[in-house]
Amino acid sequence: MGDKFQLIHDVSPGTTGWTVKVVVAEKFSPRVAQRSPTKYQNLTLMDSEGSTVQATLYGQNITAFQDELLLGKTYLISNALVKETNAEYKAKSGEIQWTISGRTRIRRVEENNSNLLISTYSFTDFEDLPKYMDSNVDISVIGMIIDIKPRRIIQTRFGKECQVQDLVLVNKRFDTVLLTMWETFVDNECKYICQNLRKKLILIGKHLKVTSFNGLSISTKADSSFFIDGEFELVEEFKSWGHTNSEIIDNMISEKHYLTSTPSKLSSKLSVPTAEKDFTEIKNIQGLKTVKQFFWIKGKASVKVLNQTYWYMSCNNCNKISSENYGDIYQCVFCKCTDAKAIPRAKVYMQLTDPTGYINATAIGNPAEYFLQSNAEILMNQTLIPTAASMRLSMDEDEIFYVKAITQELSTDCKFEILFIVNPSQIAGDKNKGKAPVEHIGNRFDGEIPSSLLGLNFLESLQLQENNLASSIPGFNQSSLREFKVSYNNLSGKIPDTGILQSIGFFICW
Repeated sequence: MGDKFQLIHDVSPGTTGWTVKVVVAEKFSPRVAQRSPTKYQNLTLMDSEGSTVQATLYGQNITAFQDELLLGKTYLISNALVKETNAEYKAKSGEIQWTISGRTRIRRVEENNSNLLISTYSFTDFEDLPKYMDSNVDISVIGMIIDIKPRRIIQTRFGKECQVQDLVLVNKRFDTVLLTMWETFVDNECKYICQNLRKKLILIGKHLKVTSFNGLSISTKADSSFFIDGEFELVEEFKSWGHTNSEIIDNMISEKHYLTSTPSKLSSKLSVPTAEKDFTEIKNIQGLKTVKQFFWIKGKASVKVLNQTYWYMSCNNCNKISSENYGDIYQCVFCKCTDAKAIPRAKVYMQLTDPTGYINATAIGNPAEYFLQSNAEILMNQTLIPTAASMRLSMDEDEIFYVKAITQELSTDCKFEILFIVNPSQIAGDKNKGKAPVEHIGNRFDGEIPSSLLGLNFLESLQLQENNLASSIPGFNQSSLREFKVSYNNLSGKIPDTGILQSIGFFICW
């Protein structure tokens, strides 16, 4: 970027006649101040040594400069108002802050400083995301956008309606993750992405957080920022990889397996504690009144109230309750999706216990299906009060629960929701002893299904859809098997009478 201009640290309140060459490293969405109706927009500017300063535009200056100070571009800036940052914001915004107004001189410089800019990023691998789940740690990611879900409206626990939209990102190992965009990111970034989805855009995101919402996903924060198809060598390398693997990626988009995560898939990704001291004793959260906390608990779960409804009809876009019939297409009153589909969703109210006490908790979706060892469609069609023969109602051994505590409406006490259930044998370092999935989907394997495969100890999930497998399904007696999916093959003959089909949650073989 040259060195004939001042650097950011050379400029302080009272400095005159200065000009600094900077690249726009981050450009945040305009926001309204908490203590006044004033609208403002923050930017992060970076000089040739990598030093940064926060610059702010207020009111009408936001619109006036909207075509200036473009993300990733280089500028000469002079005559900005330089002042010390208020003490309460120094930790985040730095000692000095610039204010850009009509008096500020800004001149575009045709330089490519992308290598300098990208050198400041530290990307988190998708496989490392569980380490930061529900923490305050900022992460940065890079991925190819292969899908975008419909926009939806949600209501926060404070009663505010917000718009959100989910993107599906894939990395070079073909791992996928959901990125939830909130509010202004829906109006800006998501609108652009929808218009250019077929281009398989490369997204670089900064200041993101990892959440346990809907499994494991990434979400924007107020200060998140994005480069979409930025002019970086890293992006060009990613696009080249995408071109080379276009057939595989197109197949992923067509099949959309990334939209369904089985319990075994989710639990294998989590950073589950192993030491007893890292688990929370239930006695320490009984009567809890603090808003939104997360805990790992080791114990057992059981259904104490048999006469309950173990499913509800829901919107496939937002999971909210629906009054429609199964399979109906309708406009959801909650998320406003105009082509929502009514689908069943598992739900169970249970008691969670450890040696120190118990709490009542709810499990919805995947954890409910895992606990009951059934699925939502089976539960929907069940008319009799359940018994131990039709579904699991209690656990014989300790399992590990990831629990969220949130304040109830009209009460100061917390309610508890189970987000994940993990068998201790699935934890890293003991995987060979635990239940395991076998997944070979869409590989075009032919021949018979090996009987030895169904004889594997602790096999929990067998998914062989979309191959060219022939002959009949071999007999098996694998009590740990919870998923058996062999649809879209050339199988024939009868389904084997194993005597354990009632315990299998998903048996799909059309």
